[in-house]
Amino acid sequence: MLARAEKRQPNLPPHRVLMSRNVDVLVVHNEEHIGHFLDFHLWRAGYSVRIARDAIQASALVVESTPDVMILDIDMRGLNGFEFLAGIRADRRIPFFPVIYLTSDRIAAVWAQELGAACVHKPVQPAKLLATVALSSYIHCPRPPASTLSPVRS
Repeated sequence: MLARAEKRQPNLPPHRVLMSRNVDVLVVHNEEHIGHFLDFHLWRAGYSVRIARDAIQASALVVESTPDVMILDIDMRGLNGFEFLAGIRADRRIPFFPVIYLTSDRIAAVWAQELGAACVHKPVQPAKLLATVALSSYIHCPRPPASTLSPVRS
């Protein structure tokens, strides 16, 4: 599936290309149809998408290549999203990356936000998902060196 996804080239208007250029999104969700739904909307917006069905598969993908943003279901089989992310954050070899939790539980959403993560409520609205991914990746993206920035004139 990943090989097929990498070959697809979305047709994007110029402003959307700038928002999603070279952003690697890791989707961690155990329900296949939701994973496909997220993949479809993210791909159409120009994001590079990898999908994991559980914490073990997600851990391997994170170690292989740290994502720019991770979309993480709180209610996964085995480890829940909070436990999984705690394990990732405890590994000092893995650099920080923003996380967007998916949940239908309002209390879990508040807890996620208190931990500094973004949250998208289920059922997922594509516009809300894309806006949250764009904001998370923009905040986290590396800035150009100061020497390449043009001076501000007053």
